[in-house]
Amino acid sequence: MADFTVSLSELRRLKKKLEDSEKQLEEALRRMLETGPKNLGKRSLDKACEDFHDDWEHGLKETKKRLKTLNEALPAIIKAYEETEDGIQEGFKKAGGKK
Repeated sequence: MADFTVSLSELRRLKKKLEDSEKQLEEALRRMLETGPKNLGKRSLDKACEDFHDDWEHGLKETKKRLKTLNEALPAIIKAYEETEDGIQEGFKKAGGKK
């Protein structure tokens, strides 16, 4: 039988890392707007840079949306695991005759 455990401290660390990642993505998007493709001289190269910029920006925005969703959901997930853990501990206390 598989062992399933959840570390609440790891979930809290994950939430912090995701929050930091969201801030870093925001900074990357801001910097991309500031830089943009430059006139490199050859139109095909400029076009390739513009296309890359657009694709990269789109990818960062999509990643940021998913991070935001995770960041919004994690507090409820952590709370549910905490309540489950508390319930299990309380059940063991009652089963052992301790109150």
